[in-house]
Amino acid sequence: MRCVRAVLLLTKLVAQETVLRVHLSGDNMLGTFILPPELRSRIVALRPYFSGGDIRFTNLEGNFISGSEKPSKCSEASRQRGICYEFGMPIQNADLLREVGFNLAHLDNNHTEDYGIAGYEATKKVIEGMGITTLGKRESKVLVIKGLRVGLIAFGFSGRSYHVAHIPQAVSLVRELSKKADVVIVSFHGGAEGPTRIHTPDTVEMFYGENRGHVRAFARAVIDAGADLVVGHGPHVLRGLELYNQRLILYSLGNFIVVNGINIQGPNGLTGVFEVELDQEGRFIRGKFHSMRILQGIPTPDEKQEALKLIQRLTKEDFKGGNLLIQEDGTFLPASKP
Repeated sequence: MRCVRAVLLLTKLVAQETVLRVHLSGDNMLGTFILPPELRSRIVALRPYFSGGDIRFTNLEGNFISGSEKPSKCSEASRQRGICYEFGMPIQNADLLREVGFNLAHLDNNHTEDYGIAGYEATKKVIEGMGITTLGKRESKVLVIKGLRVGLIAFGFSGRSYHVAHIPQAVSLVRELSKKADVVIVSFHGGAEGPTRIHTPDTVEMFYGENRGHVRAFARAVIDAGADLVVGHGPHVLRGLELYNQRLILYSLGNFIVVNGINIQGPNGLTGVFEVELDQEGRFIRGKFHSMRILQGIPTPDEKQEALKLIQRLTKEDFKGGNLLIQEDGTFLPASKP
């Protein structure tokens, strides 16, 4: 009898070890000024939302600078017209990524070269120096987590990206990565931006003359090629969820910590943290969404659950429920067993 109990205990422990926990947040821009203690403490207070994750993800918009660097992305005319933005974050704020608990930062977006390639490389070095894995332009990696080989790959829409609009290339890259990994996570920056773009269209999205991808076709294609979790960001608003072939797609994580420079009015100010559990083969088990609203640039728990209600509505309207049950406490589960 003691032997049977030991086997059952061992089986339980193995099962626990093969659940991959991924905690996800959206776009971060840590201010264009040195943050005062009050704001820093409010940001650090977000740490409990990430402490249980094996992967603790965010997308970082902008470059860390010492103060002498000059932005180089925008023309002076476009800056004056307010149609081009460059984000230089004081290097004194960089440690907040570590203090919140992030261990994976996506760096393939339209602001990580605001200070040129040199700014991108310097920012990458600062983040990696804190022990945080970066996922940059034209980059894929394989990490070993809980004995699982976890493949990571980034897509974006810059000239140096694996482009989200180039689906055949994405399929080829993900297929090759899946040969080296037990679980594959695709992170993409794509889709049009702003409060009117909360819906996920079933078409190519153009914005400022740029092809920002057909994100539905992209997400489903990379899953067919071997991806297990697809994580989208870039529209600066939350979008609906979809379970496709037992794999979860989050089409947009919205804004997260955006102290200044990014609109947080209306739906742009609705955010939260997604907790996602995957089995050892990458299949979605369950999730939990912590609904928040951005106040003074910092996510704050929202008793009204407005962000959760928005996700519930968009998932229903855009994906006919997305094969998911999204409950009132933020828990979301497969709508039915395969």
